[in-house]
Amino acid sequence: FGSSGRSFCLVGCCGLGRAPLGGMTIPSADGGGSDGSKYHIYLYGKFSDPSFHKMRVAAEWLTKDFRNVECTVEGFFETQYEQQLRYIVGKYGSSFNQCRPSAPIVWAETDDSILFFLNEDRFIQWAYKRFNYEDNTRLVFYKRIGNKTFSSMKATTGRSYCALSLQVGAEAKETMHIELFDEECPLLAKNFLDLMAKESFNGHLVHRVKAGSWLQAGDLVDGSGLHSEAAQGGFLRDETFQIRHDRPGLIGMANHGKDTNGSQFYISLRELPFLDGRWVIIGRVISGMRAVLKINKMAVKNERPIEDVKMFAEPEFTCVGALQAAAEDKT
Repeated sequence: FGSSGRSFCLVGCCGLGRAPLGGMTIPSADGGGSDGSKYHIYLYGKFSDPSFHKMRVAAEWLTKDFRNVECTVEGFFETQYEQQLRYIVGKYGSSFNQCRPSAPIVWAETDDSILFFLNEDRFIQWAYKRFNYEDNTRLVFYKRIGNKTFSSMKATTGRSYCALSLQVGAEAKETMHIELFDEECPLLAKNFLDLMAKESFNGHLVHRVKAGSWLQAGDLVDGSGLHSEAAQGGFLRDETFQIRHDRPGLIGMANHGKDTNGSQFYISLRELPFLDGRWVIIGRVISGMRAVLKINKMAVKNERPIEDVKMFAEPEFTCVGALQAAAEDKT
C-alpha cells in the first residue's frame, strides 16, 4: 500500500457463526491467530464514544493475550478527533474515505497489508474469526465508561471549560464547548469566563465573519465591532504568543495593537499564521464546531452576517480548572 508496497483490504466478515455466550470471552494466548501474521491495530475515537471504548477493550485484550498483536489507541475531544480523522483519511485514502466523524476509525496493519474495518461490528467479527474474541457486554456499560473518561480527561488537564451557544435568527441554539488554556494565559482565560458571566454577553451579536478564516464576536456594547473592554475594565496585556494559529477551532483575543485585549474574541476556521505574534490564543473548541462552520457559510455584507447571529453563555457547563482555582485562592 503506497510507498510500502502493502496491499489494502476492506474487511467485511459474515456473522459470528455461533450464538453469543453472554459476557466477554477472551481466549488463551495459544489459541487463535495461529497463522503467524503480526497485526498492529490502530484505533482513534472520541473520549465519550461507547463504540470507541468497546473496541479499545478488544484491542487491549488482544495485545495482552497474543504476542503477535500490538495496538495504538488514542482518544480525543470531538473537534480534535475530527481533525485527526481528516489527517488519517488524507493519508490513506481509498476505503478510508468512508469514515464519518460520528464513529471511531479502526484498522490493522500487517507486514504486507492494511485491513480497514468499516465499523465496530466488522472489527469485532474479525477479532472473533481470527482470535476467537467475543464481547457481549451491554452498551450501557461502555456509555458509562465514555462519560467517566470524558469527565476525567477534563479534570486531569487542570484547565477550565465552558460552553457558548450560537443562534441564527429564530432557529434553535447550537452549543459549542471550549477548553481554556489556563496555564499559558491565566489572566485572559479568567477574563473570558468573567465576560461570559456578564448579563450583556447573552444575546450579543457575532459582528464579523471572515469567510473561511474566522468568526468574531465580543462587542458587548452594541455589536458594531467598535467596542472592546475587559471584564473589569480597560485592557489586558498579551500574555503569550507561544501557541500558533495552526488549525481550525482555536479561540483567541482580537485586539487593535499591543496589549489591548478586551472583550472581543475570534474562532479560527483554518490556519492563520499571519496572526502569530499579534493575537493571543486562549483556548480551543472541543465540540460543536459544526455550529461555527454553519455560520461561516452564511450570507454576509461587508463581512457582517445579513441575518443576526447571537451568542449566549451556557453557565451550567462552566468548570473552573485547578490552575485557575489555585490562582484565585492566592488573590
